[in-house]
Amino acid sequence: MRSKQMTYCPGILVLVFAFLLSLPVFFLADAWAVSDDDCLSCHGSSDILDISKADRLDMVVPVTGIKKVSPGVTSLYVDQDKYASSVHGDLSCTDCHTDITQLPHKQYLAPVDCSMCHSDIAEQYKKSRHFKVSHKPCWACHNPHEEVPVEQLNQKQRISICLRCHKKTSHDWLPQPETHFKYLECTVCHSPKATKGMFLQFYSKKDGKQAPITYSEFTKALGAQGKDLYVKIDLNKDGQLEPFEIKAVLKQLKAAGLKDCGLREQILVTNLYHNFTYKVKNIKDCAMCHTSMSPFYKTVEAEIPDKDGSFKKYPVSRAYLAKMPPIPNQHAYLKSVHAENGVTCLDCHSEFKVLKKNGKMVVKSPGIVVCANCHSDIMDKYKKSLHYRVSKKICYNCHNPHSVKPFSQLTAQQRKAICQKCHTDALQQHKWLSQPNVHFRYLECTMCHSPKASKGIVYYFRGITSDGRAVRLAYKDLATILGKPKVDIAEYINKAQSGRVSAFELAAFLKDLNKNVKKTKDLKYIDVGVHLIVLKPVHNFTDKGLKAKDCIVCHSANASFYSKVLLEIPQRDGGIQTLPLDKSVLTGAHGISGVSDFYLLGEHRLTKKDIEDLWYTIKSIGYRWIDIIGVMIILGGLGFVGLHSLFRILTIKNRRKSRKYDK
Repeated sequence: MRSKQMTYCPGILVLVFAFLLSLPVFFLADAWAVSDDDCLSCHGSSDILDISKADRLDMVVPVTGIKKVSPGVTSLYVDQDKYASSVHGDLSCTDCHTDITQLPHKQYLAPVDCSMCHSDIAEQYKKSRHFKVSHKPCWACHNPHEEVPVEQLNQKQRISICLRCHKKTSHDWLPQPETHFKYLECTVCHSPKATKGMFLQFYSKKDGKQAPITYSEFTKALGAQGKDLYVKIDLNKDGQLEPFEIKAVLKQLKAAGLKDCGLREQILVTNLYHNFTYKVKNIKDCAMCHTSMSPFYKTVEAEIPDKDGSFKKYPVSRAYLAKMPPIPNQHAYLKSVHAENGVTCLDCHSEFKVLKKNGKMVVKSPGIVVCANCHSDIMDKYKKSLHYRVSKKICYNCHNPHSVKPFSQLTAQQRKAICQKCHTDALQQHKWLSQPNVHFRYLECTMCHSPKASKGIVYYFRGITSDGRAVRLAYKDLATILGKPKVDIAEYINKAQSGRVSAFELAAFLKDLNKNVKKTKDLKYIDVGVHLIVLKPVHNFTDKGLKAKDCIVCHSANASFYSKVLLEIPQRDGGIQTLPLDKSVLTGAHGISGVSDFYLLGEHRLTKKDIEDLWYTIKSIGYRWIDIIGVMIILGGLGFVGLHSLFRILTIKNRRKSRKYDK
């Protein structure tokens, strides 16, 4: 028995000892797994590119009978910093290279299956003509070791991906191909199902190149930090940037010393769809893209720099799409003066004869539009102007032909904005002027800088809100306040039907409005706003105004500014009717508020013009003078009887004494 036990115990000990030796295998298995550091000990050094093929073969396990896979845009060397900041930076090497289980690994690895994570993209791509023709794998275009999120790529970086293969692309059929390539990335047109949008980026020129304005530059110029930056930009706090707010930001950036500030526009894909077309076959006319309803403009956002170096997107009002060229759109054009007069695209862009011929696009470049073909008289005057001789600006440097409104519909502020596109420091240059802020409030620039233009003073109806804002009133507003939905406002005001509104008629109308103003929301009272504007423009601009030191040069009835005084009356159809307004509105005791900043000097003498105005008033009354004279006789008789009776009452005592002494 004992001998049996002795022979059995060593067997048990051997088994126990073998089990104990195997424990590290189980507990240290994870420690033996291939780590990123293991991979990067070779692939993280650029020296791997300088090693010969024979030496590199000694570093791997040679295999035969396996077809080598094209590396595409990838490399044996992996830049660790770029990989860490890439879209795959949180993944381990073996998350994608799943066939690496030990080191050294096999000479040729299996192709990475990107559809493990990007199944939807892989499905889209396999249905694409791009895939059917080329059979390119994902890494033929995208470097998985360096690829950043697509929203961080600008337009040029996106185009460069396509140009890796499409180096000799020809877009000669496209009108102005250079201009299109300046603003569009390739997939905007070649991926029809992708979601697109317009993105604006504030820039300034540094060393002759456009550079995005940084967070520190932004906050310094606007005097804001963090979230306050958006408060400083979004002035009316409506959650989006309006065109006037963008202009205000650019003005502040320039005032802070940033040179040549502007907005860079990019039309980019916001949500990728990897089904690419070889050609854009469905273009029929320019309006398919150049309309604010186009999918290109589904999103309009401004990129505002953040303190971490990235950009945050802020919504922009679609009103921005009616801005200056180079991106015209049909939606704004249909409201322009050119569209109202029946002008079509081909009337100006005469080279656009055929977009397709025998199945091919054959459009030529549109060249320079010659505005003088229709506006020869304006061009003749403009070429004699100092403005033209100095700047050589052509018409659409100032006026957007795709959204320009009829001249008569532009307010003084809108006209002034055209000049201030270039003359940004106009107010500073007019500090010599008495009360420059008041003059700039009411005058457009060409009132002084276009001496031969016909000018006048124009009154319009406005409501003052409870917070002090002035709101221009339309026909519907006035009709609602009066409680007369179909009222003819011109007849209501000009009750004498003379065709000329007197100051007292205007005052009476305002009185009626203010009686009923409580019926409206958010209006405290109603008065008239005033603008001094050019009635008929002459495009011969001078470099300087008169610099008049004598106020009476302008503030006199003889000044050209007051040759016409008009009242704008809104119509039911949305138009505006103008009626002459008696000049006494400027000087008379009529009780009209809102015109205190306008006054005439030197009016203590009777002038020929005064006599003409008096005669006009007499004629406008006509045969009603007979009634007026009759009323005056009756009133005079009654007045005489009343006055006679009053004197008799006052002199009773004296008359009694006189009779007493007579006795």
